[in-house]
Amino acid sequence: MPIQNEDEIQQLADASRILEEAALRAKNNADPAEMQQIQDQLREVQNKIQDARGQAINGSGTSTEPLFDAQLRVEETQHQMERALINLNAQQDNVQP
Repeated sequence: MPIQNEDEIQQLADASRILEEAALRAKNNADPAEMQQIQDQLREVQNKIQDARGQAINGSGTSTEPLFDAQLRVEETQHQMERALINLNAQQDNVQP
């Protein structure tokens, strides 16, 4: 779906913020299933942001700054989630029955 206007760009930026907040809650709850679900959503939003940035760069006349910020937010949140999942799995592996 091509990015047609600033509203669609803003929706992607908003989605990145919402997922960032959801990721923080999932990490605080130490819920691996929820964390994995958010990881999947982050990947989906990241793909949409990258597509939108490509379209904006290719002459749609829209500013790419909100998309750039959203992409950075998503990438950083993905890295934090990956580290949290690794740490959570390591703690579970170290628990003795």
